[in-house]
Amino acid sequence: MILRMNLALAGFLLVAPPVWADALTDGIAAMPGGIEDVRIGGGWQGEGKAGAYRLVISRSGGDGPTARLFVQWLEYQEDGSATVDNTIEIKELADLKVDIVNYQSESDQDGLSVFIETIDPNGDKDESYELHVISPTEYRFGASSN
Repeated sequence: MILRMNLALAGFLLVAPPVWADALTDGIAAMPGGIEDVRIGGGWQGEGKAGAYRLVISRSGGDGPTARLFVQWLEYQEDGSATVDNTIEIKELADLKVDIVNYQSESDQDGLSVFIETIDPNGDKDESYELHVISPTEYRFGASSN
């Protein structure tokens, strides 16, 4: 009887969720598998708020992956935590059905600039693009001018 109880307890311990789980751990565990790159792109401030730009790249497609690019505004709170204030997707990039192989960003008082190098999974043509984000409702995306 005691052996059976010990085996039952051991089985419970193997399937019980970890005691240290919290909202952050749960959020990271729930992140889609296609999210392959997350990076801080610079800082922003305005309307009594301040924070950082977060760039998120998701990929899908297996052997010929294509990327989607998202820009988020993280707002820093007084207690030092951060919340997501806004999120946009750069749909023009997704429509190109290319993969991002490298990117660099910089921010200033005018917003966020991202310089993106892509590869076409069909082998047609590799391109460079520029993204200039002014606000969650205004951005410019197009072929690199360099």
